[in-house]
Amino acid sequence: MSRRKTWLALIAGAILVLAGGRMALRYLDWHWTEAARTDVAQLQTLATSACRCTREKGEAAEAACWQDYKAAIADYNVSSVATMCAPISTELDCITTAAGEECIVTGYGNGICTEGEAQAVEAAYSAAWKAEGDFETLDEAAQRRANDRANAAFDAILERIKRGETVTASAPSGGCAG
Repeated sequence: MSRRKTWLALIAGAILVLAGGRMALRYLDWHWTEAARTDVAQLQTLATSACRCTREKGEAAEAACWQDYKAAIADYNVSSVATMCAPISTELDCITTAAGEECIVTGYGNGICTEGEAQAVEAAYSAAWKAEGDFETLDEAAQRRANDRANAAFDAILERIKRGETVTASAPSGGCAG
């Protein structure tokens, strides 16, 4: 074989190795990303179940309710964060996965565990506030009435949730829960 053919064969072999390696890396990247998404979905399911368990059984059972979730996130570096919104506060555990940073919603405060529940509470609260008129134009007494009405609407939806009723907003609330 001539020197030229040898070089061409080596170059072709290198190209095949690089292309094959690149395809393998793309497959592994996809696989790891999909695995991370699956893990996050499973962690979200555990967190939502733990939140509901705590709501149903009370604070005395909180440690037992969250045991499986805490065990599942034990190998991750977890940053717990929360939004500062009214009337809810989205509570999150953020972890680093092969897909990047992912966050699991651990609740919305006051025993509110799902996005649908949080949106229903926000929608009722907001509608009650707006019933009095535009906040900017309200006098102090009207602001107090609006606040009382909004808190009563929040409490009414929260009581329904605690009784086990399924509540949802007719449309996204536009607040912290979406």
